[in-house]
Amino acid sequence: MPSFQIPSDAKIFALGSCFARNIERALLNLGAQVTSAEPESDLMELKTNLNLGLLNKYNPVSIHQELEWAAGVYSFPEDGFVQLRGKYIDLYLRNQAPSGSIELVHNRRQKLKQYFARAFDADLVILTLGLTETWFDRQTRLALTETPSPRLRKQEPERFGLKLLAYPECLAVLQSICTLLKRYGQPSVKVVITISPVALERTYTDQDVIVANMMSKSTLRSAAGTLSSEVDGVDYFPSYEAAMISDPNLVWMGDRRNITDWMVTQIIKTFTQRYGITSVPTPEKQLIQAQEILKTRWKTTQNMLKQLSSK
Repeated sequence: MPSFQIPSDAKIFALGSCFARNIERALLNLGAQVTSAEPESDLMELKTNLNLGLLNKYNPVSIHQELEWAAGVYSFPEDGFVQLRGKYIDLYLRNQAPSGSIELVHNRRQKLKQYFARAFDADLVILTLGLTETWFDRQTRLALTETPSPRLRKQEPERFGLKLLAYPECLAVLQSICTLLKRYGQPSVKVVITISPVALERTYTDQDVIVANMMSKSTLRSAAGTLSSEVDGVDYFPSYEAAMISDPNLVWMGDRRNITDWMVTQIIKTFTQRYGITSVPTPEKQLIQAQEILKTRWKTTQNMLKQLSSK
């Protein structure tokens, strides 16, 4: 059960994995004030963030870094900008982020600092944790949000290394994130932590990707559970569990990694009901959506069976 309620006019800032973008879209559709979904700058095409997830932060360390830079605890390192094929890139953004001149990446960083500082003005911060496999920059000792591109690894073969975050490290980082939010944020800020149901696409460990995914999610889940039981104003919301125990035909898209919009709606429905944020879609509309998904899956299954029987 939730330990607090959120008013319908609350400012909400979501950050973390791609599931944060799912939550943003669903909350926007319900009329919530989602400040993380309102980039002001066209630098790096920030206004496409909802579609491309350019600001996704998949591991807890990369979330922590952005908040430290936004709060002014540390300055962004100058060697965090690297020239690649004649243009500069920001090592701590996703690989899809556009490259450009040194002036562009500097200006973009200033805008990003302002953007992530919105978390300190929010009434509710939602953290969606994605994975524990974390690539680190050996030169700056900072975490990347995702695997460095093949071109970058070829150019800087000794600069990056992989680390699998353990439970104590995840818990310590989450504790520090909450400390930052309470120190620099609103006096009554609330935090909800959830684990993204979206599975790993690949692993860079020697484990099978299914095993690696379960290890990653379990570690994050344990750390989030411990934190929510120890810190006032911090709740854990079971998005991951909701997806895992529901009908797979309704939960998963064709790739079996990403979850359907219908399932996101169900998760947000439960979330908003528990926390009293805003209204939710009617049960009739949700039932129609579920029926359409099942019809599509049934047709797909029938076609697969016909193909198999014809061989």
